[in-house]
Amino acid sequence: MPEIMLFPLSSVILPEGKMRLRIFEPRYKRLVSQAMKSDGTFGICLYDREGLASGEELSQIGTLAKITDFELLEDGLLGISVTGISKFKILRVRTEHDGLRLAKVESMPNWNETDIDTTEQSVVTHLGRIYEQFPEIGDLYEHKFFDDASWVSQRWLEILPLTNHQFDTLVMEKDCAGTLDFLRRTLDDTLIQ
Repeated sequence: MPEIMLFPLSSVILPEGKMRLRIFEPRYKRLVSQAMKSDGTFGICLYDREGLASGEELSQIGTLAKITDFELLEDGLLGISVTGISKFKILRVRTEHDGLRLAKVESMPNWNETDIDTTEQSVVTHLGRIYEQFPEIGDLYEHKFFDDASWVSQRWLEILPLTNHQFDTLVMEKDCAGTLDFLRRTLDDTLIQ
């Protein structure tokens, strides 16, 4: 895979995920402009300011995202909607004159669709409640695949406050089993307290 432009964020998108972004920094206006002149894609990865000192402010794993819509927002800023396509591993990053990061990446396989098991139903139920409580997130999805454990796991990883290390560890797994286990334990601990 050739070098891709990176948009580091404090939240992330994974395959089949959806996100709306407000674009105001010149480097990201350039990213959107260049993406629209080609195939409409760029990379999104997790950014953690605490990793700046050690040079580990970016997650090792990111997602190739495609611009699906854009609009001029009420405040005059550019708004874009993106959909996650596929995961990648960041091999090398370089920064251009305006601060835009470009990365040499290696493609990673997406998780296969997996049926929800009865032991995982609480994970699905809690995600449904989150979407009801925060309709700005839930409304991004015309179709919600609550019967697919991979889809549910990835939507949770997009909204949980994870460190780069936690995120990378979970997303590097070959399937969603480790993430489901993490989610069950995390939700159980949260609900018991």
